[in-house]
Amino acid sequence: MGLLVLLALPVGARAQEPSQAANEAQDAELNLPSRVAALEASTGIILRDAAARDAALISDVEAGLAALPPAMRRPPGGRLEFVLHPEPAPLGLGDGSEARPDWSGDREQFHLYRYAPTQERRATLRLSRLTEVEAEHLWRRRAVVHAVMQRWDDAKRWSRRRQWRRLDGWILPFERPLTWKESASITYAGAFSRARGQVSASLDLVTFAEELFIPAESLRADALPVDDQVRCQELSKARALSEFLAQAHLGDLPGRGDCPAFDAWAEADALSHLEVLLVAATGRQPQSLFGHILLRPVWREGTVVQGPGFERVVQLVALTGLESKGLGYLVKGMTGGYSTVFLTGTLGDIAHESLELEQRTIRRFRLNLTPGEARRMLERTWELERRGYLGYYFFTDNCAAALLFLLNGALEDDRHVRAPGTLWVLPTATLDTLAKTEVVDADGRAVSLLEHVPDAFESTGDRARRALTEQEQLLTKLATLLPAQALAPLRGVHRLLQSAEPDVRRDGYEHLTHAVTTALDSARPTSRAEVREALHAYVAHAVRVERAAVDRAEAEKLTIDRERLLALDLKEGKAADGALDRQRLFEREDALQRKLAVLDRTAVLQQALDAATKRPPTPEELKVLVRAERTEAAFAAATDAQGLLNDGPLADVDPRAFLARDHARKTEGEATWARGALRESGASRTVVSAGMDFPGVGDARPVVSLRTSAMNEALGDARLHGFQSSSELRVLDGELSVEPRWGVPRILGSRLTLVGYRTLLPELPQQQRSVSDALGWGAEAGMSTDSERLLPYRMSVQAEALGVVASSERFDTFLAVGLGARATMDWSAFQNAPAVGPRLSLSHRAGLPGPGGSALRLEAAYVPAWRAGTTSGFTHEADATLQVEWYLGRVAHWSVLLTPRAQVHWEGRLASWSGPANNRASLPEGWARRRLALGVELR
Repeated sequence: MGLLVLLALPVGARAQEPSQAANEAQDAELNLPSRVAALEASTGIILRDAAARDAALISDVEAGLAALPPAMRRPPGGRLEFVLHPEPAPLGLGDGSEARPDWSGDREQFHLYRYAPTQERRATLRLSRLTEVEAEHLWRRRAVVHAVMQRWDDAKRWSRRRQWRRLDGWILPFERPLTWKESASITYAGAFSRARGQVSASLDLVTFAEELFIPAESLRADALPVDDQVRCQELSKARALSEFLAQAHLGDLPGRGDCPAFDAWAEADALSHLEVLLVAATGRQPQSLFGHILLRPVWREGTVVQGPGFERVVQLVALTGLESKGLGYLVKGMTGGYSTVFLTGTLGDIAHESLELEQRTIRRFRLNLTPGEARRMLERTWELERRGYLGYYFFTDNCAAALLFLLNGALEDDRHVRAPGTLWVLPTATLDTLAKTEVVDADGRAVSLLEHVPDAFESTGDRARRALTEQEQLLTKLATLLPAQALAPLRGVHRLLQSAEPDVRRDGYEHLTHAVTTALDSARPTSRAEVREALHAYVAHAVRVERAAVDRAEAEKLTIDRERLLALDLKEGKAADGALDRQRLFEREDALQRKLAVLDRTAVLQQALDAATKRPPTPEELKVLVRAERTEAAFAAATDAQGLLNDGPLADVDPRAFLARDHARKTEGEATWARGALRESGASRTVVSAGMDFPGVGDARPVVSLRTSAMNEALGDARLHGFQSSSELRVLDGELSVEPRWGVPRILGSRLTLVGYRTLLPELPQQQRSVSDALGWGAEAGMSTDSERLLPYRMSVQAEALGVVASSERFDTFLAVGLGARATMDWSAFQNAPAVGPRLSLSHRAGLPGPGGSALRLEAAYVPAWRAGTTSGFTHEADATLQVEWYLGRVAHWSVLLTPRAQVHWEGRLASWSGPANNRASLPEGWARRRLALGVELR
């Protein structure tokens, strides 16, 4: 009966006459005992003493209950008493402390206090239009919802469900290393309804229910613009809570209704699919090796045509501001000094930063999501862009972890994708995990959650490499169509265009028009059209090569300008300041829509550099800046020549047809490469080998080896989720060899590469500044043990320059020689011996027919070194390994790779060796090992 005596109008309503309102208030005062009794009878809620005599409190209790679905108004767990205290507390609620508890008696009593305002920003953010009286009533009603929802959560354990916990990333104690108590992955207070919600997943749910059932507009209709209301801001939490109630048959919550800002941004009805983008390594700069992950929603083209540069891309990045990339930057990146944020930028911004300045190609992968999951991904992106601040740790909580966090909050049917590791979450390994996750498509077929799209966004650097190959092919073709003397001017120009000096290339472009016209005029009438198309293509590819050079020059200028700015030790641009400014920007949807947020980090940096006072450039920096200006002039000359030719003798060529053919060749090449490539990256590999050792003439012994790698991608490896095949990366790559026998196996030796990197990719001819730019290079640090070595323990560091004798376009076949140096420290329990010397190496790989990048690989090295210590003098080492990598295909869910190998290793001295003519049966003084083994790898 008491629930029927609710306040008919919100506080502040003016529909009734004052005398009528006073009479009703007097009647309500007289009916307090009956209303209190009705509450206890119908809901089990008890009001005693001061609480039973407070008419406003009783009305707020009734109003709070009325906001809940009818089936929820009697909470489980027995009677619930509200205890009212005379002392004030912020919001009139407890904080869980001994001084101001919120619960007591095993959740039998819920404590209320005299209302007092709070300085907590998030709790009052959406209440600025409410009067203090209205705010007091709002928080009294929210307190009722809090108490009832807490009881329901205790009974139903909703906050323990993955469906809820993954929204804010709640982690249980010991669920992850160094996690001692329950905590949320999201660190931003604005992601929670109030500070109390940051304590636990349960309080997160309960405080959110307060705001959802008693929003600000329930007290005043105009309290918030519609886009700032909780129903339009917390889409995922509202859906999760609604699903909990529906599953428990406690009622259905109303739909969210129209949210103009989100609906216009999401365009959910036009959404086609979502793609994961992998910003791949350049193959030249090791700092880009681990890749970077982005998310790209793809919409069907509507009535309004939108240019590709304006398509939206979600960046998952660390917010670093303009902080210097020194040692402090590195330390903060590994220890959580930055925040991972979700930025919605444009494809044009990404293209400028990744494809042009960094010259990193972006590979595309489609997510096979249901329509409902795709819509939820848009909702999660909208929410996380505003409130999703995660601690950034380079190895574990990076862009790949952020993608999984975003994705897991959108998957249906309690599906979940686990991180590919605990201590290291690699972007490429994350792609492996997504590809191994099976889903059911619309036709009922089991498919991978992630599938490759053979149409990458090509960097200007990779496009230039492809253009150079096309130019050579076009010159060969023109040689069959034109007389030699007619093609001679173009060949002369071509030599100029290969120069590393921009002034020389500029001179070549000034002669390009004459060379093309001369060639075209000499063509026979029957082949004139074919010659014209070939010349048009040659000119287009020449401009593409020059575009890569000018993009590299722009990146170098930006780096120099940044260093000149940071050398002044400016205080602006700190990461924490940038995060705070961004959080304030996204607090008010109406203000956000009126202000264009510049989220492209490159654009922000360029604006800051243009406005800042910078120190003068150093002489070396000045050389780079002057060269950049000359490169820009060469590019201008290239485009001028192209314009004159396309408007003149090449005007009959359809440029759109040329672009279509060029794109078709590019995608066909990618598709062919993808069909022959391994899907998996080189992360988390394990190989078991068995074979025989031959330590001496006539001797043989069995050997079993176990090789594990955190990362192992070798030169020439073709992997959909991997790095460039021109690069090699090994991290924590170790092998243990034992001799099996009765009892404890005998350890023969071990090897561990801490980190090793090699690249065969030279700079483009137009971007080479020194001899080293025309070469590849490599470096490695590791340690090893060998029971047969006089000093069994060794640490080593080596570096080398690599020259490519021959190679295919994608380096699946190559021959390379290396010249470098190696330093070692050998020791035993009694002595140690450092050594240093040159290192010569030979590397060869020949691709074999069949899928999966099968190959024959030869690695050989020779190291003469001067050793100090008790046995000083020159020592020599030689090592050669011949290995076949044969991919057998997939068996069930496993990829099977066989690796038979033959290995010879020798260490010793040459002084006592009389030569092969007198000692054919043995190697020089020292020790040798010959090994035949067969390895099996399952992925």
